[in-house]
Amino acid sequence: FRNMDGIIMMLPAPLQRLSTHHDYPGQRKAERIFQVVLVVSGIIGFGVGYHTQQLSHAIFTVLGGAVLASLIVLPPWPCFRRHPLNWQPVITEDKKAPAAEEKKEEKKTEKEEKKNEKKEEKKPEKNNDKKKARKAE
Repeated sequence: FRNMDGIIMMLPAPLQRLSTHHDYPGQRKAERIFQVVLVVSGIIGFGVGYHTQQLSHAIFTVLGGAVLASLIVLPPWPCFRRHPLNWQPVITEDKKAPAAEEKKEEKKTEKEEKKNEKKEEKKPEKNNDKKKARKAE
């Protein structure tokens, strides 16, 4: 599958209706929550491992914190979707063509204006050169 839509289409109909995204502020919030839960579980895991003198207890505590953090931040909970993106409407081919032609015409006129300006700038220089040559004679 090239994108998430193909995977979603494989799900049963009721699950297809669920939202599958976080908005940008929601992503920031989820990342921060994930980091805090992992750090806290690491501190607790260190304490448990130190108290019981078992490294495995510390590792299982940190892994439990990672699972808890994943359950908190991976599903698209409503608290992570409070700021939806407003997409621009789709432009059809009929609307797209005139706008493209207008832009091309604008570019052409701008290029022509620049050429004319350059020609006008060069002309006085030639006239001044001719005048200087006449004065020298």
